[in-house]
Amino acid sequence: MKRLVVLLLLIGSFTYAQEFKNYDWQPKPKIHKLTDTEKDNSSIGILKRHIVEYYIPADSEEPKIYETEHTITRVIDDKGIAQNNTVYVPMYGVNEVIDIKARAISSTGKITLLNKENIKEVKNVEEYGDFKIFALEGVEKNSEIEVLYTVEKDYDLYGSEVLQSGQPIKLAEFLFITGELNSNVKAYRTDAKFEDVVLDGRKAKKLVIENIPAMMEEEYATPKANNIEVVYQCFPKGQNITQEMFWTNVSNNIGRKVFHTETSPVLEADIAKITDGNKDLSDFQKANRIDNFVKTNFSVIKNNNEELSNLNYVLQNRTASDFGILKVYASYLSALEVPYEIVITANRFQLKFDPDFFVPGMLRDFMIYLPTEKKYISPDRLEYRVGEAPFNILGNKGLFIRNDYSHYFQKIDQVDPDYSRTERNMQISFPDEFDHVNIKQQQRYTGHWSATNRGVLTFTSEQGKEDFKDYLTGSGIEDKEIVNYTVKNEDLNQEEYNVPFEVVSEINSGSLLEEAGDSYIFQVGKVIGTQSELYQENERVNPIEMTYPNQYDYTITVQIPEGYTVEGLNSLKLDKNYKIDGKKIAKFESNYELKGNELIIKIQEFYKTNEFDLNRYEEFRTVINAASDFNKAAILIKATE
Repeated sequence: MKRLVVLLLLIGSFTYAQEFKNYDWQPKPKIHKLTDTEKDNSSIGILKRHIVEYYIPADSEEPKIYETEHTITRVIDDKGIAQNNTVYVPMYGVNEVIDIKARAISSTGKITLLNKENIKEVKNVEEYGDFKIFALEGVEKNSEIEVLYTVEKDYDLYGSEVLQSGQPIKLAEFLFITGELNSNVKAYRTDAKFEDVVLDGRKAKKLVIENIPAMMEEEYATPKANNIEVVYQCFPKGQNITQEMFWTNVSNNIGRKVFHTETSPVLEADIAKITDGNKDLSDFQKANRIDNFVKTNFSVIKNNNEELSNLNYVLQNRTASDFGILKVYASYLSALEVPYEIVITANRFQLKFDPDFFVPGMLRDFMIYLPTEKKYISPDRLEYRVGEAPFNILGNKGLFIRNDYSHYFQKIDQVDPDYSRTERNMQISFPDEFDHVNIKQQQRYTGHWSATNRGVLTFTSEQGKEDFKDYLTGSGIEDKEIVNYTVKNEDLNQEEYNVPFEVVSEINSGSLLEEAGDSYIFQVGKVIGTQSELYQENERVNPIEMTYPNQYDYTITVQIPEGYTVEGLNSLKLDKNYKIDGKKIAKFESNYELKGNELIIKIQEFYKTNEFDLNRYEEFRTVINAASDFNKAAILIKATE
């Protein structure tokens, strides 16, 4: 269930005037002045003003919401025009469009109004829902695009508005008009505070933020979830629902539907298949067998058909909704007396879960927590089996619901510090008098690595498998010939905890060698594959978040042919780290030793957490860049005289 809506609607009667009727743009607009720095952007938001107004008409008891959006955007170059000239007006929850108007103001002051016949309606744009869209005429470099619209929506207790975007915004305002109604409003990721204001005798709250930077797409970040955003609640007259009441309602609602002791002939038959007559299974073994069984025999369909949440229907037909499959897991776990809790949370790359402010949109992903094992089941992630939470959930907070319907909040951390590791052992030689480089490699992947690898090999296309084969045998190595390639433990269903995904390969490549007289330059760093790097010139915007904690351990053994020595080994020695209280939380360390005709290089790189302090970004990126620096390392294999 990707969206869980908890509706607590107790409607009273209240009336007040409508603010949006008095709101309008300037009759004689003028181009705004920009600084030289602001002109360096392709476009810049001059104004983003969003008004949310709760209102009940005098002749009705049905509440309405009126939302007004007013934006002014300067487009400076062709890229800015392309990004802003098509305007999207979201139609989710909209009953009526009160008005849409727009205009382009050229740098010389010429005004071109929107021809409303050009407004089109499109359905489900990139799965974001329905929109009305239009393009303005008269938009040229250094002109401004001004848009003003108001829509009417059905009453809803909750809402949100994102105030940040991919371009800088000089002035953003959020006006929340609720009159005498009880309400709550909260802004995330800004130091600006709401101000109490009165409009025509009605109470409102106003947030003003100046000079919002553009949200950047950066590595090791969750930019979409980091936007400045406002969330709000507004209750019917006389009502004041606390956050705890909201959460209790959710836990009771979900708990009563999931925790149960129902039995059926199908359930009993399935349990017999799962246990296979074994009465001495541990809780982990039971849970893992259940996970394997469900993900092998059931399919999940993304729709709201009520039958797909009916346990008897699902057990009979092996088809379920997200919520229906949760009931299946609960039934099997209960039947085998495995303690469990329900977890509701969100993808941390999309939303940050906030226990202190209830918004239904945060309740998007279900998991099952096994408290005795400190492990998770992820019903909608076919590549995962019982273990740590999936990487897109890891680090977010969640609502945990016990079997007595009580609840608590907890950050979803990784319990096993060694869960995700990559181990590589490489044997490198130079056959046929340096005709090419031969690399024999053994690799072991555990944790999130192994889950991802199994998922790719199971669900991707044939071309995808070929691309993945190239990745697993040395990404970034040109003219590579794959001599041998086998994988082990590639099946999704695994009986034991965190079984490694293994790869054995052998490749030849001539591109790693370059002749230098009677000697050879060997690009040894490239054997570890293409590495991420952080050499950006712009100031970092996002907090630092790794995909997940992980560790790499490499042993590279280079066979030095008789009659040759090696030089330039200093490039193989790197030691960069990030410490907290004297303890290394992240590091890249490489070193070497010479044993007879063998050059043995050892590398260890790790990240013990997925969150790092933005104020220590320079330290973090020196560790990341060390791997990239090693990737560029080369040594000279020199003929002896």
